[in-house]
Amino acid sequence: MKKLLQRVPGFALLGFFSAFILSQSQEASQLQIIGSAFGAERPPIIIAHVAPTTGRFALHAEADRRGAEMAIEEFNDRGGVLGREVVLVSRNPSLDKNHAVRVAEDLITQNKVGFMLGAIDSGVAASMSAVCQKHGVIFINTNSSAPSESVENAHRTKFVFDASAANVNRALLKYALANRKAKRVLLLTEDDAWGRSSAATSRSYIAEYGGTVVGEVVVPEALPDPAGALRQIAAIPADVVAINISGDNQIRLFAQIDPETLEKQSWVVGEVDWEELYPAPGTPRPLYGITWAWNLDTPGTADFVARYRKRFGHSRLDFPGDVTHAAYFATKALLTSIVLAGTTDNHAVIRQLENFKWTAKERMQHDAAYIDPVSHHLQQTIYIATWKPRVDHPERGQVILGHASPEQVRYERERTTRLESFADTPHYAP
Repeated sequence: MKKLLQRVPGFALLGFFSAFILSQSQEASQLQIIGSAFGAERPPIIIAHVAPTTGRFALHAEADRRGAEMAIEEFNDRGGVLGREVVLVSRNPSLDKNHAVRVAEDLITQNKVGFMLGAIDSGVAASMSAVCQKHGVIFINTNSSAPSESVENAHRTKFVFDASAANVNRALLKYALANRKAKRVLLLTEDDAWGRSSAATSRSYIAEYGGTVVGEVVVPEALPDPAGALRQIAAIPADVVAINISGDNQIRLFAQIDPETLEKQSWVVGEVDWEELYPAPGTPRPLYGITWAWNLDTPGTADFVARYRKRFGHSRLDFPGDVTHAAYFATKALLTSIVLAGTTDNHAVIRQLENFKWTAKERMQHDAAYIDPVSHHLQQTIYIATWKPRVDHPERGQVILGHASPEQVRYERERTTRLESFADTPHYAP
């Protein structure tokens, strides 16, 4: 297929397909150029990748975009989607929710993007997806995991592809408390949408598995130095420390923890992404949950890793992690649903996504996965893992201890999620 974007001045072609990283100052005018250049017969399908490329989730955003690129490459190499080339443009919503709202509005009303995917930060996902619902634009939340994303902040136009902290904590806390005679639990909570929502679900699981919450230490979303929090934790007798902090905050925290402390107490980290492990190979993570790992012995994993390393093996993240895996399958699900619908009309595509299913083999996991039509959240396998620091081969530091099926870790509140009706969801056909 001839790459039409090669005719558009001012754009760089990344690899063998159309994926663009645009600066905010140049983006608006360049996106308008795209529209005019392709406005003749078969205009491209433009997907906006919205993830914070600055700040503590910058590396996550890069990993997320790579997964989307890999999926788009597959479709473009086969002739695109409905005969149209798929174009990925990137915009930084930052971690400011108000700024994220303005970015979403501009992308839809000024740049006329067809779909939006990304987020990483759950607060940003909630604010941007509300704008998308107002306009009828499908929002694919690839990698933010607040339980609230699929309950109180769910929308008809939003689909959530990462496991939530509710899924992960259900598996982890059962595992951790089963091996403890004393079950006093201390919560360490990040003061943001993800942290608060995650801690709230943890409390119910702690009670379910016979534990008692003996205290909670709440830390700011910006955590330059965790020393104060560690002193508070040391002052409260506990058998298990349940941690819901993310990104670079997590790296800084574990860099300061005495390894002897981790021998005496069970420290459970709600969710740890590859981007928080691989760049900091010397810091331990005792017990955490993930959705996929590059060294899983599951069908398709070795081939996916080889494809990734051929393309990105020279970079800082030269092995893929769960963030890339989630974004890859989220993007594939969106594009496949457009093909199955035979149209980009959002109502038709939503109906396809609401019934999307994968076999375990297709997902490279141990269980089949499916989109819950009630909550629009992907139900999938959760893996329990630990990190044994290896500075010589950091990619080998992750050890899988076990896994739980989607039904074993289901978040029960999702059964009562309320989505807007189709009648209250505007039609949008990019």
